[in-house]
Amino acid sequence: MAEMDSFQHRLKELENNPELRVMRSTNNDLPLVDQHLEQYIVYTDFQFDQRREKTNSIFVYTPWMNLDSQGRIRTDFQNQLLFDYDGWQKQIHIAVLETLGAASKLAFFDYQNHGLAQLSMGALIKLAQRLEVTSINASLSSFDGGDDFQRISYLYQKVGFQVKQQDLTRGLATFEYHLD
Repeated sequence: MAEMDSFQHRLKELENNPELRVMRSTNNDLPLVDQHLEQYIVYTDFQFDQRREKTNSIFVYTPWMNLDSQGRIRTDFQNQLLFDYDGWQKQIHIAVLETLGAASKLAFFDYQNHGLAQLSMGALIKLAQRLEVTSINASLSSFDGGDDFQRISYLYQKVGFQVKQQDLTRGLATFEYHLD
């Protein structure tokens, strides 16, 4: 019951914040990898305005495993996709895709491998379509390292990105998603 209350509370906060926009939310109909995640909200700080170049984010919030012993929300989001929008070139570049968890050592619970990054990437693709963007690109580097490199590469390909370049020995890859 506390998760339901925190979900409704967070949804109301987001809907009342003029700087944020809810892109998608669900309550108990989640087709993700982990069926424990029955509630989520995908939201963005992107504003439809006249600016043709800007950096924004898409966030994913879930109340699952996100409440302290008093039922308060611990973190405002568990996944962030930071992107650069270039309306002149009709392109988007994914700068950061981060899910709180064991690999990042930033969370009290490992939210990785629950489909949250897929939600944010799907929302970015829909936003790009609305903006008439022709391509989305992303890069991976050796900073992402080892198993994370393989996992992230698989994720990009799973949502429809094509591998443009890949050098596994150096730990480098670039991906592109075409919308035209």
